[in-house]
Amino acid sequence: MNQRQAVLGILRDAANPVSTAECAAKFSQAVGLGNEAEIVDQVSRKLPS
Repeated sequence: MNQRQAVLGILRDAANPVSTAECAAKFSQAVGLGNEAEIVDQVSRKLPS
């Protein structure tokens, strides 16, 4: 699964709109990075808002 597919899957599965931070947390878990605050912060900076 590439990064774009992961993000689109998260957005498709969301019941409600999600913030960039929520999306970043779910993305980092989906690709196996964990959900430590530092990692989520770095990922959220790379996602378009």
